[in-house]
Order: sequence, then structure tokens, then C-alpha cells
Amino acid sequence: MKRTFSIASFFNRYNKLFVMNGNKPEIKVVPVIGNWIFPGGTTCNKQILSSMKSQSVFAKIRWNALMWALIFVLGSFMTHAQDTLYVSGKVLDGTGQPVANVAIGVEGSFELPAVTNDDGEFTVKVLFGNEWLNIDPSSEYKNKRVYLGNRTEVTIYLSRLDLSAGDDPIAVLNQNRLKRNMISSFSVLNTEQIKQSPAITVDQFMQGRVPGMHVVNRSGDPASGAFTLIRGINSLNASNQPLYIIDGIPVSYMGVFGSNLDGFSYNSLLSLNNLNISKTTVIKDPLLTAPYGSKASNGLVVIETLDPSATQTVIDLDLRSGYSLSPSNQIPQMNAGQHKTLVSEVLFSSGRQEEWIRAEYPNLFLSPQNDRFIDYQHQTNWQDIIFDNAFFSNLNINVKGGDEIARYGLSFGYLNAGGIIKTTGYDGYNLRFVSRLNIFQWLKMNAGVSMNYTLSELKESGKIAQTSPILTSLGKSPMLNPFQYDEAGQQLITLAPVDELGVSNPQAVIDNYEAKNSNFHFISTIGFEADLKSNLVVTSNFGLTYNVLKELIFMPNRGMELYYNKEAINVSKGTNNSLTSFYNNTYLKYDKAFGNDHYLTANTGVNIMTNDYELDWGLTKNAHENDQYRMLQDGTNSLREIGGANRNWNWLSFYENVTYSYKDRYLASVSLSIDGSSRVGDNAANTVKLGGVPFGVFYAGGLAWRVSGEPFLNNSAWLEELKLRLSYGRTGNDDIGEANATNYYNAVKFRETVGLYPAVIPNDELTYETVNQINAGLDLALFGNRFVTSLDVYHSETDNMLIYTPLKAYFGYDFRPENGGKMQNNGIDLGLFFRIIDRPAFKWDFQASLSTVKNEVTEIKGDKLVTEMEGVEIVNMPGEQANSFYGYIFEGVFTSDDEAANAGLRNERLIAYKGGDAKFADISGPNGTPDGIINDHDKVVLGSSLPEQFGGLNNAFTYKRWQLSAFVQFVNGNELFNYVRFRNESISGLENQSTNVLNRWQYDGHQTMVPRALWEDPVGNSAFSTRWIEDGSYLRLKNVSLSYTIPDEFLSFRNAQFYISASNLFTVTRYLGYDPEFAYSHAQMEQGIDYGLTPQPRQFIVGIKLGL
Repeated sequence: MKRTFSIASFFNRYNKLFVMNGNKPEIKVVPVIGNWIFPGGTTCNKQILSSMKSQSVFAKIRWNALMWALIFVLGSFMTHAQDTLYVSGKVLDGTGQPVANVAIGVEGSFELPAVTNDDGEFTVKVLFGNEWLNIDPSSEYKNKRVYLGNRTEVTIYLSRLDLSAGDDPIAVLNQNRLKRNMISSFSVLNTEQIKQSPAITVDQFMQGRVPGMHVVNRSGDPASGAFTLIRGINSLNASNQPLYIIDGIPVSYMGVFGSNLDGFSYNSLLSLNNLNISKTTVIKDPLLTAPYGSKASNGLVVIETLDPSATQTVIDLDLRSGYSLSPSNQIPQMNAGQHKTLVSEVLFSSGRQEEWIRAEYPNLFLSPQNDRFIDYQHQTNWQDIIFDNAFFSNLNINVKGGDEIARYGLSFGYLNAGGIIKTTGYDGYNLRFVSRLNIFQWLKMNAGVSMNYTLSELKESGKIAQTSPILTSLGKSPMLNPFQYDEAGQQLITLAPVDELGVSNPQAVIDNYEAKNSNFHFISTIGFEADLKSNLVVTSNFGLTYNVLKELIFMPNRGMELYYNKEAINVSKGTNNSLTSFYNNTYLKYDKAFGNDHYLTANTGVNIMTNDYELDWGLTKNAHENDQYRMLQDGTNSLREIGGANRNWNWLSFYENVTYSYKDRYLASVSLSIDGSSRVGDNAANTVKLGGVPFGVFYAGGLAWRVSGEPFLNNSAWLEELKLRLSYGRTGNDDIGEANATNYYNAVKFRETVGLYPAVIPNDELTYETVNQINAGLDLALFGNRFVTSLDVYHSETDNMLIYTPLKAYFGYDFRPENGGKMQNNGIDLGLFFRIIDRPAFKWDFQASLSTVKNEVTEIKGDKLVTEMEGVEIVNMPGEQANSFYGYIFEGVFTSDDEAANAGLRNERLIAYKGGDAKFADISGPNGTPDGIINDHDKVVLGSSLPEQFGGLNNAFTYKRWQLSAFVQFVNGNELFNYVRFRNESISGLENQSTNVLNRWQYDGHQTMVPRALWEDPVGNSAFSTRWIEDGSYLRLKNVSLSYTIPDEFLSFRNAQFYISASNLFTVTRYLGYDPEFAYSHAQMEQGIDYGLTPQPRQFIVGIKLGL
């Protein structure tokens, strides 16, 4: 090896000199600053020297001359002691082809970088074997940083610009981290195709694209959002939603606002325009969620918008338009003749005399001579009345620009989307501004403003039978018409009234029922970053949020059933939600490299959040019957109701995160949070008290080993990354109610006075739910990130689960909130990317997200907790999945009275079953053995809404400027309760039913799976059972898109892109409803219940993006 030495490069490298300090035989490090260098680091210029005494000056000059002589001698001596290493190598692309004209520089060196030749070869000089090489290729590839690790020959694979690489930064916990150095389990969402998707909120777009994240679109209504779980269920009653952070500010949780509109749940992500997103990172394990204390136990989603990195003005214009199709898979209903026969059969089963039936239902016996005969001579398809195709349009303008001192990003967006249920729709306006300002070299400022205003027109779910468009369209008799007729038999525009069959006119639901809400969401942020000293930065970010949701509902009279137990002919409702939040995050960041082998970062900070919430609502009944007076002041004075709530909750959290790296191979990180929440009780269990206030302690730690950096793999350059990860941590959830641990009073009005009564039985020991999770992972990348995969295996345990323990009636309260349960989740997440073909003109990318999860309740107070909901029971018990369906096992129908008598079964009211009645399994009794009575002892777990597997597959083909992509999403192993079919096949009233009811039992010996028609069902044939539970698995072609990109000048535009896409093209499923995907609310307990929300439509989009 050639021995050479350059003292200039040696000193330039360290930017320091070694000098003698007086007569002491020690070496001091002296910074090179200014014009003259003196011992101790003193610097002077000539003007200062002239003011000194000449004797002192000459003495110091002689001393410096001696010093330089000593240094020269020292340098000559070191010529034989110091080696300069020559490192040679080759730079290749992902296909193994050499890459020329790539600059290879040594980090910290002033030597000119080497440049690869046509064969991709290079040679550089380094002083030590632990140097870092900076790889700076052409614009076609990404920059890279490579640790030599004492190698003298290296082969470097480059990643193309359109590939995700390990040196890509992600912003988590207030600092940029390289993906390759992450110990946590995480995913980065590719949002490039989000504009080709009809998703209005980012949670909808994440469906099937993020391993471990189960996303359920709530409904087909525009802007309805999604229900999201990361790694299974962590709570029975508290929030299971992840924490969203947008530009450093936490987003209020989904269920924060109340509503009088059944089936509506506010989605706080509407404040974000999807086309403003620049980066989205999902954190799934506690190593980086623990610093957020009690806010991120369900995972963390970090979103960055409008990255203001441009130093010249850039304007992008997006124009989109689309078309949504009404459902093609309408539920088959009986025709007019079939329904009339069913009505007669049901009435006959009531045991009433024919005279009574004729008196109560005269229109069933009309003759052609009767004036109303024409009203009952139709074959109306009521589903056609409520559904229709719908249009949507979207405009978005992004402006970025600035200079080295100030940069900014500005966006305006407008979206108008009609719903496939008539007279529903959404209008949204969004304005966002972000800026970065360099005030001084050591002080930076950022500021931002976001304003969002939305208007929505909605309808209610099937839980409210009078006003649900879907339930009324199924139940309304096809014999009838939406409109009345005059005496001459001409159809009028006057809505037909409710007839004696008692189902609201769906046309009246569409035309006259009104449910509107408006939302104004304002967020203002400002932050400062100051460099205190080298490697030490203090940052403080402030955020102020003002969020108001107003709601007006009118339930009309004409054509509608009566409301509130037939007390009201029409009803007006008004609701106002208001939330004001203040947030501050102040932290100190220490970031330092110790030589080339050691790297340490530390983040010490505090989170402060205050929230003030107010809810006011009122309703009034029985305004004028003509439905023209629809305001709250128009109803009857004696039938007014008002209510509301005032709540506030505060959060204070001190946190620390430290990360250490050694030789770019061994990584370690720890996190700690001391968390205080106003929601927990004064004597909260499992907390520590500081100043008399209970604080939760949450922590995490993780290790990673980059195996690919070990010397025994030096010759495996194709192995871009092989890393093993292990982390464990404990996080918390304070979503246990603002007042469950507080003793407070409610007001009650009695006659002319107002009184107070205790609102709850308080529990001052109520504490955080806690989640302990261990995660083991593997990261693998090959051939310049052409192939990338991450595999994670995890186990989590939830303790201190919030439950509502039923109380005896004499307490005067239904339940008491307590910490009384445990459960666990076990799962595997796999994310995979593979560029199968990588040619200059053609590329084929394959991406997959596969997840499996198994949930189990391990402990519950009382061993079994049953919750009754509309049409269904939910159970939580050890050994079963959380919030499982609970009911009877349906075994068919008794074919005859003799068979029923031989079975000897009776229902819980001791009514004996007969031929044509449902046959339920007699499993147990009070003594643990079958007792011949079908009651609660015979109920079992029927399944869970949580899928066993879920994920998505995406293929993208790029040919020159064309790109075709197809995305398939699937869910497997979940059960659904088809409430709509339960109402549509119960055969206990006069509503129209599905054609499956034509198979109902009608005579002795009739073998069928549909019980007999029975007035009001006193036997309980339609009781909740496996008869109504269906397989919720499905495979859906979620999106197909085709785009053409013009990267250079197009007409007078900087660039352009044209695209078309289609969503929800087809779904393979055995589910019998409109759509197997729905979420009634953001509460996990209400998942998997089809309450008749708007189904997901097929949608088509055409769009253009122009660069100005």
C-alpha cells in the first residue's frame, strides 16, 4: 500500500490545529478562525496587533513561528505513520448495468470527488477505513450515503428517483430520520395516485395499501370517511382510531362531535385536502408512539402537506370530474301481487276476525269502481325512486415558491360531489398556507393557516325506519305510487300519503326530508427553531384550532309515518357543536456524530393541549301540517326539548427519545413519556403522583441489527439492506370519557322548577387503558431497492380496559364506568414491492400488503358482558374476540306440527313452537344441560366483524409516458349482521319483503329454510341468530387508472398529465346486501352491522394536471 501524507488535507479534514500550550507538554485543539491563530484559540487581525506593545507582539510572533516549525516536523514524522487508503469500486443500477458520471466524494474531505467512467468504475482516497462516501448521481437516480466499514473495494447499487430508498427522510417525532435507520415498524404511503382515486379523505385512500391497517369505508356518501384499525382492536369502548398529526398538530378524534342524524359520524380529516399531501407515514409499534403518551396507543399517522421546498414559483392546477353509478345489484323484492298475498297471509295469522281486517285495511278490498282503486294498481320499483347516478367535480390550485430566506406553499381546493341517493351531496372549500422563514442564521420560523368549510345534505340510516330511504324503499308496497291522482285519474305532483300499510313514502323521504350540516374548521400554527449551539436546537410549535359543526334536520308530515311513538306529525331539530383547542409542543433536539462510528440523537420535549367543547341541541314537534314551517321556533311550545353539554379536557406530557447508532450496523432507541390527563380519576390506579396529580408512565425500547453491514457480507453488494428489528413498549389511552371519573350533576326540569341530580356514579380510580406490545421485524432490500419487503410479527396486550358494568335497578343508574378487562392481539404484517421489469421504456411494478390478526378477550369483569343494540346483542367474554355477535344457532324450520311437538321446544315466553317456526339449537339451561326452552342459556358467539386477513395488490405498468395501474383490495374471515335483510325477511308485518320470502313455510311437510308468516312474531322466529349472520369476505377491483404524462413544456404549460380512472368496478362476495363494506360509526362495537347506509358506488374519473 502506498504511504503518502498531506498535512493540508489532514488539517482541512478536521478544521483544527494541534499546538503546544505554553511550557506544558500537552496538546490543545485550536479552531482555525480569523486571520491569525494563537495558542488557546486567540484570534487577531493586523489592526488589533498594531495596538499592542511591540515587545509582546514580537514575542508572540516568534512563538507562532516556533509552533509552525514544530507542526511541520510533526507532519514530516507522521508521513511514515499515516496511510492514505485507495478505495476502488463500481456503481450499478438496479439491473446491474454500470452508471457513468456519478460523483463519489469522501464526507468531510476537501478533495475533489471522483467521477465514475463509462464502466461505472471509480477510485477515491480516504484517510481512514471508517469513512462515509457521498454518492451524487445524475438526476435519474437518488443520492446515497455509504459507510465503508474498512472496505477497499465496494460495489454500489443506485435507486431510481421513482423508487423508495433507505436514504429517504421521514419526519417523525419532530425530526427527520432516514428510513434505513428506523427501528419502529412503519409504512410510508405512496400518495402519487391519490388524485386518480375518488377518496375525499386520506384514510379512505389508505385502504389495502398499508400493512397492518384495516380500513373500512363508512358508506358511499361523499366525505363519509372511514373506520380505521391498526393491528386489531385495543379497546371495547374507548377509541380504536390512530392519532393523526398534520403538519405537527394533532387532529381531534373522530367521535368528538355529537349529532341527531342517525348514521352520521363526523370525520375530522375533512380539514385536509388530499391533493395537498406531500408525505404520509404510519407508525405501528410503541417505540415512536410512546412519546405521545396516552394519545397514540392505536398507532400514529404523520402527514406533511405543501412541502415549501421550491425556490422558484411553481403553480399546479388540477381539474377533475367524475360520475358515480347507482347500484346495479338492487335487492330483489316481491311484486305487487306477491306482496298482496303476503299481507293477507300475515293478517290471517293474527287471529283477527275478517270484519276487523276489512275495517282496518279497507284499501285491500277495493273494487274498480272505487276512487282509490287506481292508487293500488302499480308495480313501483321504489329502489329506482331513491337511487340515481351522480356527478362530482374538483378544482385544486397549488402554488409554491420563495427564495433562500422565505419559502411558502399555498393551496385552494373546491369539491362538489353528489350522492347516489337523491338529494344528498357535499360541497367543500379548502384553503391552506404554509411558510418557512429564515429570520437569522440561527433562527427560523414557520407559520401556517388552514381553513375548511363544508356543506352536506344527508339521509338517515335504517335504524330510523320512518326516514331511511333504503328501508322505506324496500318496505313500501309496489302496489302504490309516489304521487296522488285527481278525480279524472291524472297523476298529480302531490305526494301520496301514508296508507294503512304504514310505510313512509320514499319519494317524500327524498323530496321533503332535510338533513343539512355545515362545518367550519380553522387551524392556525406558528413555530420557531433556534440553534442554541452546535448540535443543539430548541423548537416550539403552537397551534390553535376552532371547529364548529352545525346541523339542521326537518322530518316532514306529508307522506310520512308518525314519529316519537306517534306523538309527532313533523319534527325540527337543531344541533351546534363547537371545539376550541390549543396545542404546544416544545422540544430540545441534540444531534451529534462522534467520529464516523458513533451517532446520537436525543429529543426532549413537552406536549400541552387544552380543549373546550360545547354541544347545544333542541327539537320541536308538530309545526303546521303543511310542512312549510321548518324552524325550531315553529313547533308546539309544549313539545319542545333542549339539551347540551359543556366539557373540557387537558393533556400534559413530558417525553424523551434517544437513538444511538454504531458503525451504521447496530441501532438502539428508547422512549419515555410522563403523561397527565384530566380524564383520569384523582386516585387513578397504576399512576404516579406529581404534585398531587396522577401521571401515567409510558415507555418503549428497541434494537436493530443491520446484518448487511457486517464484514462477512461485504461481497454481497446486491444486498441493499438486511436488518433485524426488535421493540417493546407500553402506551396508554385516555379516551375514557371526560366526566366518567368526575362527580358532577345534571339539571332536570319538573313542572315549573329545575332541579339537580348526580349524573353518574363516579369512579375516582378510573385510569388509562394500557397497551403493551412487542414487535419483531425484518427489512430486506435488493438491487438498488428494486425489491423491498418488510415483515413484522407482533403481540399486544391491553389492560385496564374501560367497561360499563351493569348496575342493579335500585341504584337508579344503568351502569358504572370501570377498568375491568384484558385482551390481546397477535398478528403478522407483510409489505412487499418488486420492480419486476426495469427497462428504459418499460417498467412493471408489483406491490402487496398482506396482514393477519387474531384478537382475543382474556379477562372481563363478571366473565361475560352482554350489550344490547338495535336488533343485535354483542358479547365480550374470555376466549372470544372482542365485541362478538351473540345469539341463537338457527337450524332450519319445523316442517310440521308433529315435528315441532316431538322436539318439545318452547321459547322464553313458554310458547310452544309449531310447524313453520324457526328451529334453534337447545344448547344449555340453568343446570348446564338442554332444558327444552330457547332462552339466554342457548346463545353462543356467532362471529366477529374483525377480519382474519386483509390487504391489497397493485400492479403498475409504465411504457414511456403511459402508465396503467390496477389495485385489488380484499378482506377475509369476518362476519356481518345483515340488519336490512333482518327487516326485509322477518315476515311479521305488512311491509314488502324480499323475494326469498316466497320460499316461506306454508303447509305441513313443507321443507324450507324460511319460517312462516306470523303477525308480530310472538314466537320469535326472527330472533337474532345465525340466520342473519353472513360472511363479510370480499375481493374488490378497487381502482384501475390510465395516465399520460408530458414532463416537459406542453403548449404554454410547464408540464401536463392526463388521466382516467375507474373505482369499485366489481366485487366478488357472498354477502346478500348491497355492499359488504360499511361502518355505522367510528365506535368499534357498532362495526359489522348493516344498518342500511349508502352503498359504495362505481365511480369514473377524468382529470388533468397542468404545471404553470
